[in-house]
Amino acid sequence: MKRIDDRKNNYYEGIFKAAKENNRKKFRKLFLKLHTNDQVELFHLLYTEKKKKVESFLEPSEFAELFEWMDPADQTEAYEAFSTEYIANLFHYMEIDNVVDFLSYRDDEERQALLNQLDAAERSRVEEMLAYEPETAGSIMTKGFISVSPENTVQQTVKMVRIFAKETEMVYYIYVLDKENRLVGILSLRDMILHPEDTKVQDVMLTQLTFVRINDDQEVVARMIQDYDLLAVPVLNDEDVMLGIVTVDDVMDILVEETTEDFNEFSAIRKTKSKMERGEESAWQTARVRMPWIIILVFLGMISASLISSFEETLNQVVVLAAFIPIIMDSAGNVGTQSLAVAVRNISMGEKRTKEEFWQNILKELVAGMIIGLAAGIVLALVVCIFYQNLVLAVIIGFSLFVTLSLSTVVGAVIPFLINRLKIDPAIASGPFITTINDAMGLLIYFSVATKLLHVL
Repeated sequence: MKRIDDRKNNYYEGIFKAAKENNRKKFRKLFLKLHTNDQVELFHLLYTEKKKKVESFLEPSEFAELFEWMDPADQTEAYEAFSTEYIANLFHYMEIDNVVDFLSYRDDEERQALLNQLDAAERSRVEEMLAYEPETAGSIMTKGFISVSPENTVQQTVKMVRIFAKETEMVYYIYVLDKENRLVGILSLRDMILHPEDTKVQDVMLTQLTFVRINDDQEVVARMIQDYDLLAVPVLNDEDVMLGIVTVDDVMDILVEETTEDFNEFSAIRKTKSKMERGEESAWQTARVRMPWIIILVFLGMISASLISSFEETLNQVVVLAAFIPIIMDSAGNVGTQSLAVAVRNISMGEKRTKEEFWQNILKELVAGMIIGLAAGIVLALVVCIFYQNLVLAVIIGFSLFVTLSLSTVVGAVIPFLINRLKIDPAIASGPFITTINDAMGLLIYFSVATKLLHVL
């Protein structure tokens, strides 16, 4: 592995040297031999002044594929390094959905400057895509697909595929449209290979159609492709007119984006796509999106503080109880968060549960929590016995931990579904509140048990 890395680094050094010496011929010879992923990596490693030179080294048609491969942060670096004209020229060689995705990260002034560089027809197509609601099927679809009439033969369809294959992102599926451009069937390349050339499309096309509507959420689209194991899914309007397709590579990007978004929301951190994804957020913007949640949790945390205050007499009599407060609270929060992660994932994947299945899941979480609580309680009780030589204290702490962890798993599993029923995103609201609830519950159990057994401590 080290030998491969050394060879790769030496190759990169040759490209860096060519850029430094303004040797366009050598730069192109070395750079264009790289895989697109390596090209992205190398571009990222270039100093800013060297990035600017790439505009004169590579044609827009050559850089376009690399640009589509980049994440938003690297695209922003390229945008800032290159001229507006060069960036706009890239659009001629990019899939329109990728153009729209890039423009969605730009502010109004930047977007307008780029649109002004396009010809009227191309600008109209891009503006039409930008008009769709963000994070819907319309905003992520591509209009590049092959369609045929039901009356066409397999031979005619094959010829059409050969003509348009280079200009189309997805050629495995051929969409069958009627005279009003309504989707009536789908034909695959396999279907064309297996049937005689004179067979009509309408005789072999699939009519049990899977599709999404133009305003469907992108997560619904991703789930559809995942559930049906598709390479692409057609996008229709309310009149069943086919407007475009969403391909599996776009869905992969969506799943990564949604997972990252859920993680940020799960941590009670909201972000604005245009700034946070581009890596341009200021300290104030970062603080502003986090501050409301922190303030809310400060007030919720006062519940735990009030509980501790209400058991002040118990603490005064057995001060050592205070040493185990963090263990009880942290354990409750961790176990609840684990159950929460599973519940939120099931909800985000669109899992539907019957009432019976819901209660079976709660029972399973309770039993799992009891097993975890029993193991953790026994271990902690043994530690207390060894270091504090106090059997009653060990029982109090061990039993409290057992009950707390048993109930925390149930809280972590139930709260997300309740929040989801209220039409609130469970990824946003569940995490902080479950932690707070479990903290308060753990303290209440711990001090209640300790108070009851205080006379024998």
